[in-house]
Parts: sequence; structure tokens; C-alpha cells
Amino acid sequence: MKVIRVTMLAMALCAVATSASAAQQQPETATQGGRAAGMGGMILQGISLSDAQKAQHRAIREKYAPQLMKLRKTAETTGTPIDQVKLAEIRAAQTSELRAILTSEQQAIFDTNVAVRRGGQE
Repeated sequence: MKVIRVTMLAMALCAVATSASAAQQQPETATQGGRAAGMGGMILQGISLSDAQKAQHRAIREKYAPQLMKLRKTAETTGTPIDQVKLAEIRAAQTSELRAILTSEQQAIFDTNVAVRRGGQE
């Protein structure tokens, strides 16, 4: 009986240590220069957004999220690949709107980041 308790305690401690370790390894947000999920991670690298720009960025992401989700769900449901043409159209529109909220200095960095991103996809 004592062996079972000790084993259970050891397993619980391992689970806690694992979850704490995983929490510490989360990526930084896009505005911190890290790579975040979704639009804006890599292309906003090196750009510090103001609070107003952060709100606009969030609104842009929320605007396009349903379209992207629908595209992914359709591909998942039908078992076909994601429509790359439609995906590119959505991403281009989202990128254009995101660029529009930036200052001219930020746009220069943004344009470089977009070029690097596109270079990596080709």
C-alpha cells in the first residue's frame, strides 16, 4: 500500500514538473519580437506596436479568423488540401491591412520581414 502511495506521489510530481516546464517554453507574442501563432508573428518581428496599433492588429486578426477557419474546416471535412489560392488572397488582404496601421519606419521593417517570409515559402 505504501509503495502505491509513493508511486502515485512521484507521478504527480512529474506531472507538475512537466507542466511547469512546458509553460516556461511558450513562445513570445508577436509584439515582443517572437513568433506567435497566426498572422503577425514573423512579419512583426522587430516592431514594437503602440497600444492603439495592438488593438487594430487584434481587430484585423479577428476579422480574418472566421475566413481562415472556414477554409481549414472545408479542407478537413472534404479531406482535400487547403485552397492555396484562397488562402493567399486572405493572407494578402490581411497583410495589406496590417501594413496600413504601421508608421513609415515600421513599414520598412515590415516589408523586409514579409520579403523574408515569402522567400522562405518559395
